[in-house]
Amino acid sequence: MNKSRYFYELIKTYHDELDDLVTDSEGKPALQKRLNDKRKEFDAILPMIEFSPEMVAVVFHGAFGFNSPEIMQQIVLSEPDEAGFSSWDELIGDLTVSDWAQPLIASALKARGGDVFLVATAALEFLRLRDSNAAPLLEAETEKEQGDEDDEDDEKDLREAGADWLVEQGFESLER
Repeated sequence: MNKSRYFYELIKTYHDELDDLVTDSEGKPALQKRLNDKRKEFDAILPMIEFSPEMVAVVFHGAFGFNSPEIMQQIVLSEPDEAGFSSWDELIGDLTVSDWAQPLIASALKARGGDVFLVATAALEFLRLRDSNAAPLLEAETEKEQGDEDDEDDEKDLREAGADWLVEQGFESLER
């Protein structure tokens, strides 16, 4: 999928940040726990949107549904200071947003740069779901609500999907 220079760079770091959250230091599934921890600390990490937005954007992992891929593509092709980059108020009508994300969005909108951050975050989630080159380990993940009881099984499925994707790209299988 084509993207602006801004999103070309940002999706890489967003994917890396999500990838870091998938497992703990022992290799055990940890994505949902780590996301929940970040969500609880959202107001404390919110100032990071100015210098590391990807580290905050992961809080919204799985929060958005997209009613207009065309509008999202227009955003992904633009830079934050260009006309094609919608405001949050313009974009919100073309999204579905999980209930758990609403208080986080309200907090983000109060922060300096929060509007641009939220639009960029929605675009990153759009890329994660639509761009096969954006986040191979997380492609197979379906949107899930906070507190999903099957998180460990989902994370195992994600790791397996990621491993399968790597094999398809020509890498050797980790299973021996």
